Amino acid sequence: MDFDKKAYETYDKKAKESVRKHLDSMGILTQVLEDYGPDIKALHSFFHEVEIKPAWEEEWPSHWKTLHIPSRKKKYLNDGKKGYFWVLNNTCTKAKVIKSDCLQDEYLEVIHNKRTPEGELFYDIPVHLSKEINFV
Repeated sequence: MDFDKKAYETYDKKAKESVRKHLDSMGILTQVLEDYGPDIKALHSFFHEVEIKPAWEEEWPSHWKTLHIPSRKKKYLNDGKKGYFWVLNNTCTKAKVIKSDCLQDEYLEVIHNKRTPEGELFYDIPVHLSKEINFV
């Protein structure tokens, strides 16, 4: 998969700011380090990886039964680390949150999409394993 610089520039900062603001409101201090690791390091024992799903507007579409987490993100779990994967809507007012424990091999599947028509390996996580958070 090729790095999509335009998408990164459009969404990355906005997603990180939204999740950090939410974590701060819960008393969880955070920092962002550009070290090719998880997006947000927190001053607790969990990391936070964020992304925006541009096609998700207000309500989570009922026909979307799963969330896709790229398999390459499992590297963040090395040495027994634990964390959360945040999938935000396009306005960053809602998020689906998945615990890193959900990244199980049984959910691995090659997913074809616009960015990688040849397919990429993802964790195809059932949406019922996520928790929805409202930021507003």
